[in-house]
Amino acid sequence: MAPRVQAFVALLATTALLSALAPAFIAAGSEARAPPTAFGRFAAAQRVVPPQVKASQPFVGAAGIAAFMAVGAALARQALTVRRLRLAGKEIPRNKELAYALMCAVFGIGKTTAFKICVDCGIDPHKTVSTLSEDEELRLAEELGKYTLENPLRRMYKANCTTLLEIKHRRGIRMSKGLPVRWQRSKTNNRNARKLNPFRV
Repeated sequence: MAPRVQAFVALLATTALLSALAPAFIAAGSEARAPPTAFGRFAAAQRVVPPQVKASQPFVGAAGIAAFMAVGAALARQALTVRRLRLAGKEIPRNKELAYALMCAVFGIGKTTAFKICVDCGIDPHKTVSTLSEDEELRLAEELGKYTLENPLRRMYKANCTTLLEIKHRRGIRMSKGLPVRWQRSKTNNRNARKLNPFRV
């Protein structure tokens, strides 16, 4: 059974349980009495029973309804949370908007690509991931299959940098030395290049 159907069934079961138990809650509230209290030197012989305390029926009914509705909502949220979305071998955050979640989770997808994928699939880029239907998830998976992402893209980057070094290109040589390759100054302000470039070849 699909998770959304399970959530709906759980909500219906909770509503039925609420309608069955609400009269019992109301009756229990109307029959509530405070226990008798004993005081003074004649406690064993004399007990004073305070006046009967009655709970308001609307209040008890509303409290029962609110409690059961909270339980139903929690079950529905749990059913939605259990179902995970994996695209391109990565777990997609379920509490973010679709375009932003793709940018955060998948290596090789930026802002432009994320919005283009959403438009090509016919899905609102600002739609929350947890509200996607199964058909929309299948369309997303099919669309992402057209792109080079994650580990294949990393291997392609590595192969390109290695090729530059093998053919003795200026960029490959400067990468191997840990120097910037796009005509930046190298006397100062080249900390990132010294840190990243040697590992690219």
